[in-house]
Amino acid sequence: MPDIIYTERHGVPLALDLFLPDGPASGTVIHAHGGGFFKGGRKGERTTRFAEMLTAEGLAMAAVSYRLGTPPQSLSEETRLAVKTNKHRSKRRGLKLADRLMGSAFEAARQDLGAALCYVTLHRQAHDIKTEKTAVLGISAGGIAGLAAAHPAENLKTSCRPAAVVALGSALVHPWALDPNGPPCLMIHSHFDRVLPPENARLADQAAKDANAPLAVHICDRKGHNAPAQALLDDDAPDGTPYWSLMMQLFRRAGLLNPSPAGV
Repeated sequence: MPDIIYTERHGVPLALDLFLPDGPASGTVIHAHGGGFFKGGRKGERTTRFAEMLTAEGLAMAAVSYRLGTPPQSLSEETRLAVKTNKHRSKRRGLKLADRLMGSAFEAARQDLGAALCYVTLHRQAHDIKTEKTAVLGISAGGIAGLAAAHPAENLKTSCRPAAVVALGSALVHPWALDPNGPPCLMIHSHFDRVLPPENARLADQAAKDANAPLAVHICDRKGHNAPAQALLDDDAPDGTPYWSLMMQLFRRAGLLNPSPAGV
């Protein structure tokens, strides 16, 4: 189901494409594209492949568009101040990230992702989706927004939180905001990434351990910023478990998938 309008921002509609399995869906995964919050789109060959594989698991997938290149003046003064404060706090914590990935465009995308989560939750019964549990599968910037939606900073309002997040080649913008009772998250990062250095993933891993938060970090053997998406589709983790299986385990833990016959 293409081009479903889920919200409007300043008179501009934002849309999603909904992919459904044969029969009822056990839950929904929001696919959030990359592009540094300034480019990219919800349609593409990789998006289609993710949709085919997720619907084969009995899940619905919503590929969403969000605002790109949002200037500071589009946000309230209170929100602008919060974004600036949080950026400085994260840099003091050791985060090595470009300002554009932590600024107004990031916050706008985070808000839009929350609106998409709310929309899918409210309209799930019309599409035969059995549970309101919704996860985020975020690529690069999409994963940054997804992680911040799952573990939001206290000074930024959150409309709907995802039940789980898988972030590919992303970063945890607010490592100090991790909630031990928050949604489980999985980060997969390349061992060599010039766009988002793997040091940020290691910072997230240590922050999760310090906070006893449900976030797992895996560094894959592939090289390059886009490598984690390919690793999720094709590779095994160091312990021999396919990355795809790790994601399915996460979704089952979060209540998106029906329990297996063994009750796992």
